[in-house]
Amino acid sequence: MAIRAMIFIDGCWLYKGRQALFDKLGEKGFEIDYKRIPDIIAQSLAEISGQEVDIVRTCYYGTIPANKVGYNPVKQKVFYDFLGESCGYEMDITEIDFRKEPSALPDSKWVNANLASEMTYFATVPGAYDVAVLVGGDADYVPVLRRVRRLGKRVQLVAMNPVRGHAISHKMLLTASGCFDFPHMFMDEHAAEFRLRRETQRRVCMNCGKEEETTWGGEEFYCADCRAKRARRVRVCDNCGKEEETTWDKDFFYCSECRARYRAAEAAKAKGAAPSVTTATIEGEGTPTLKATLGPTASVPRAPRRAVDATSTED
Repeated sequence: MAIRAMIFIDGCWLYKGRQALFDKLGEKGFEIDYKRIPDIIAQSLAEISGQEVDIVRTCYYGTIPANKVGYNPVKQKVFYDFLGESCGYEMDITEIDFRKEPSALPDSKWVNANLASEMTYFATVPGAYDVAVLVGGDADYVPVLRRVRRLGKRVQLVAMNPVRGHAISHKMLLTASGCFDFPHMFMDEHAAEFRLRRETQRRVCMNCGKEEETTWGGEEFYCADCRAKRARRVRVCDNCGKEEETTWDKDFFYCSECRARYRAAEAAKAKGAAPSVTTATIEGEGTPTLKATLGPTASVPRAPRRAVDATSTED
């Protein structure tokens, strides 16, 4: 009978640890093939255990900023959508609202709690999995791994070796007793397998019909000219009224000067020094708050007119 394995991926750790894979192959254009991660882990576990392995679920945990001034998370959201829709991952993404948590950091602590709670939960569900595979490197996982084993499950760790003398996986996790049932798998030792290999193909732009060579494998495709036209446009700052070319696509927009003044005011406030100019607060219901430092003759700027959901990502 095949071993039922469930993979739990710490997305923050994997993103930060990619450099170990880059350095292993010495390639600048290295990208991870996320679709292959479950298959590579299953193959390695099968070789170690001597049994067939069935990956029943691959869970990915990450964070995404919302309402953060000067940050457009569109690309990040697109990436998460790709993992869920194209790779078949179960996505658990924590949204960090910077209106409520202005000093928050999207670090691994947000992810660790979600991953640990779900790994424990599924360990209590009859037949959910036989082996929990942790793709991560934080020592914070030691208690939950021990708990899962007490619940009768086996555990494997997928980690990374140190790079340039910097530990990607915590030594306390790697050497923890009572946590693991199989030898660790190190991703950097399988870097060539995890490498995404793109094939060049000719595709037709969905907008203008132009054919163009590309390595893009997504369902939607737009040529370089259409992407450039769509990406940049002139917008009016909601704070000072200045026009500026930008790729920002949300309903609210602040120019580079206003963003710089806001950051300077926040930095001065953090140091305990009062800004030398007047500070005005712009607030609108459902919109991010921008504190813009104003010159002596400037008027108090108007609030954005519409409510906004500022959640976005990367491409």
